Amino acid sequence: MLITDEFFEVAGLRRFPVRALHDVHIVRHQAAGGGLHQAMGLSALAGAVVAIPLVGSESALLGALIVLVLLMHAAFSLSRRPPPRWDLVAVCGQEYARLFSSSDQREFEQVCRGLQRSLERLARDAE
Repeated sequence: MLITDEFFEVAGLRRFPVRALHDVHIVRHQAAGGGLHQAMGLSALAGAVVAIPLVGSESALLGALIVLVLLMHAAFSLSRRPPPRWDLVAVCGQEYARLFSSSDQREFEQVCRGLQRSLERLARDAE
């Protein structure tokens, strides 16, 4: 990664002239398959189990065990959420380009600050 007043270069793969970058913005992607939908379905199932009339001590014990297992599964599903990914995109010339992408928020923010400083310097020099 190299950011100068003239170029934004990603690992020697692509080089973008900073002067040609317009409409620079961040796109955040949350990976599909997060546990929220599973937890919602499980909570509805748990509600249905609780609504069933319990007769006798065996039924109450079985109902409590089912609810406990469903709640543990819901908590596990929510805790395994994949990390989001951030993309730094811009219009370069006449087409959209993904300048940088990362799931490491700290690294992504550092790259964004570097490009922002470069763009601000370019705007100051143009005045």
